Amino acid sequence: PERRYWFPVIGYNYRMTNIAAAIGLAQLERVDRALAFRRRLSAWYDEALADVDVIRPYVEPWAEHSFWMYTIKMAPDAALSRDQVLAALDAHGIETRPVFYPMHVLPPYRQAGHDLRNATDCAETGLSLPTHERLTRADVARICDVLRRALTPERQLLHARP
Repeated sequence: PERRYWFPVIGYNYRMTNIAAAIGLAQLERVDRALAFRRRLSAWYDEALADVDVIRPYVEPWAEHSFWMYTIKMAPDAALSRDQVLAALDAHGIETRPVFYPMHVLPPYRQAGHDLRNATDCAETGLSLPTHERLTRADVARICDVLRRALTPERQLLHARP
């Protein structure tokens, strides 16, 4: 070949080290317990957010969701933007994260020129709530209460800590 290591398309290297494989095998021993907890956590969020005007995760009846993250989407008529909600939750010590950027806006893919409005909308209005394994039902209730109050028209959380 004229050029060595020249690739006309994006490629990936999925090889893992022996240490990463050993850690993965050890984690597989507890995967059922971890998934059960994440699904229970999701049910707690679903229950606590039932009266909050956000779009919650939907799972087809035939599917099983891992709930690696519990991601919600702001309602189109929400009183606050996603970034304002992130700031309100952060002001109360609740770490959240915005939805990842969609692939079509990242530099390696941007030149394709796709206008993927749904992906862009999800990225701009979505946020993931905490899902770590030390969360309790009371923690979820508090997170959802802060979110609920942040989305009230009075926006009482933007300027006050509990």
